[in-house]
Amino acid sequence: MLLKSSPAAQDDETTNAATTPPRSEESQDEEEYTIVQTGSAATRRPLPKLKDLDDDEPLIDTTVALPLNSKKTKRLQKQQLKKKKRTTVRTETTSFLELPAELLEEVISHLIPTEISVLLRLNKATRAFILANETSITRSIIGRRYSILAQCFPLPYPLSSVPAETQAALLNPRRQELINIHRRPYQHIKPLDAGKICTCTTCLLAWNNLNLILDVAHFQPHLETREPIPMIPRGTAPEWNLALTDQHARVVEHAMQSRLVYASILQTHLASIVNTLTRQQRLRPAKSAAKHHHNTHTHSPNPPRPPKRLYNISTTDISAGTDAFLARAGPPSYEFPFHRDNYYTLQAYVPNRKWSESLKRWMYYDGSQHDKDLALARQWYLPQEGSVLTAPVGLEMTKDAAERAMVRIDKLLGTGNMREEGGEGGSVLPIR
Repeated sequence: MLLKSSPAAQDDETTNAATTPPRSEESQDEEEYTIVQTGSAATRRPLPKLKDLDDDEPLIDTTVALPLNSKKTKRLQKQQLKKKKRTTVRTETTSFLELPAELLEEVISHLIPTEISVLLRLNKATRAFILANETSITRSIIGRRYSILAQCFPLPYPLSSVPAETQAALLNPRRQELINIHRRPYQHIKPLDAGKICTCTTCLLAWNNLNLILDVAHFQPHLETREPIPMIPRGTAPEWNLALTDQHARVVEHAMQSRLVYASILQTHLASIVNTLTRQQRLRPAKSAAKHHHNTHTHSPNPPRPPKRLYNISTTDISAGTDAFLARAGPPSYEFPFHRDNYYTLQAYVPNRKWSESLKRWMYYDGSQHDKDLALARQWYLPQEGSVLTAPVGLEMTKDAAERAMVRIDKLLGTGNMREEGGEGGSVLPIR
């Protein structure tokens, strides 16, 4: 702080200057002014203390890009925004149900039927979509996975889908007695209800085959563990067997209304076939020790080959999950497994087809056999007065001749009376 000196001090300075020798130029340059501090040390403001810097604290980068507000920058930003709008697809899809119906059907059709049954329990919207498009979805699944089995195991037709005139012919008491040979109660199959299901020959065989699929699948654990299948004495009907056959019959009736259940039955039979064809190799017994002394040092030159599988099924065929391997050559399935004892030797039950040696492929029945059976039932059981009936062999016969033929068939089967109907003094037809 610079202060002015008083007059007395100035006189003292003049006296001292007179008595003090003159300073050199260097000392004059060094001391040009004097700093005088006033006040006591207690009134001075303390200097701020420097904080101790911690070298371990992380450094945070708070630098940000400087905003560009020039006109050129704004023009470039607008151009980039326009390009982004052209190339970006805007979508607000939050659920797979919002996808196009065709795309969603294609995705679901790659699942197996049991997985779709689980998907039905996801939520109401998913269930409603699958049930609304069940026909197209199952058509794709069957065509991709079970095209061969679908031709071998057709569904029986409900009686309500048959015309009323044909229903009267099918429900004719004489005809019901005539087809009793196909409706004999098997131990493993429940007879169909003639008031609900068509009883033509095609539908009768289809009913038996579908019930057989479920029964074979039920006893697969017994075959896998080599546990005997429980046998039922002749003439008895235990409760467990009645409940089992009744459950299988309800599933087949449900399959007639739901194509998804029908596809599940085909999936079940494919799994049974694969398990049967691979069981011999999976459950091969371990090699026993040598029983004879002279065989202890003998070694076969070639290792034993694994047994040849039917249809040459491979691991690739198994992992594919389709029935494509059934298109290869193999034995036909002409005999129906009428008893559960046949399950031990049953390998692949694939009926309703025949191998063509000339074409080297399987030949299947066309879908017109059901209509032919209905036409035959109308011709034989709805005759008109004085009309000429045509027998299945192509021979023309009158109404009386057709009635005599029916009586003869009844006698051969033992299901009808042996006396001819229509005349008071009817005669008994001889049996040759």
